[in-house]
Amino acid sequence: MRDDFPKKIKELLANRVGCKCSNPSCRKSTRGAAVEKTDFINIGVASHITAASEDGPRYDENMTAEERKSFENGIWLCQSCSKLIDSDVKRYTIDTLKTWKDISERMAVLDLEETVVSKRDGDKELIKFFVQCFDRPAFQDEIHQEGSMEDFDKAIEDTIIALNTGVLRTRDGSIIKESEGKSAVENLEWREKLDTICDMLVALRKRLKLAKETGAYSTYGEGTIMYIFYDKELEMWFDSTREEILKILSVICEDIGVEGLRFRRKRYRW
Repeated sequence: MRDDFPKKIKELLANRVGCKCSNPSCRKSTRGAAVEKTDFINIGVASHITAASEDGPRYDENMTAEERKSFENGIWLCQSCSKLIDSDVKRYTIDTLKTWKDISERMAVLDLEETVVSKRDGDKELIKFFVQCFDRPAFQDEIHQEGSMEDFDKAIEDTIIALNTGVLRTRDGSIIKESEGKSAVENLEWREKLDTICDMLVALRKRLKLAKETGAYSTYGEGTIMYIFYDKELEMWFDSTREEILKILSVICEDIGVEGLRFRRKRYRW
């Protein structure tokens, strides 16, 4: 028997996040106008953080039926992300989903707040925030110098989330700073550049995952770990892609008169 959410709980979950997907890397709108003027389209799902039935993902036998179908155990997602979280329960843990929910509710409040500065001044402050998001070793060190590929991947993921939501966190999940996501940038040209940067970050994560699965690198050294890439062109791609990301960001910085960032590239050894 499933402990499904009542209709009012589903509506509350959707409304508290502005009817957007609660995955910070997605934030897709889940409701919009249908052809019929009296109807609307919904692609959102009220998903269970811990399963509604025994054979479901993240099931907690200690919870009561009322707890399973309560607001606290729900998260609003698009259909794709709802499927995603149930396909890899080790990655999408209870704590991860609760963090997503908290971030999305905060973002929904920010979406409602009116800014008191001009559009350009608002854009300038947002760009300054994004520069801070990229001012970290993951965008400064060559790939073979990374101390941990897992930490590198997490830094890239956190940066994607910061671009999309305006919430910058430490590795342990603590919030460093809150602003707004790139969708709040009024300047269309700048926003398109930030979209391009975000796509490049996603590509970095995908190729890093593939490199790990195919054994494209190994480690050496004691204390300070270094990485050896067997495919030198792949190694160069990781560095040149991050260098290009900072160049794109620096073009925006130049437009608004703030200092950009540079990738500390050294001459390759082959």
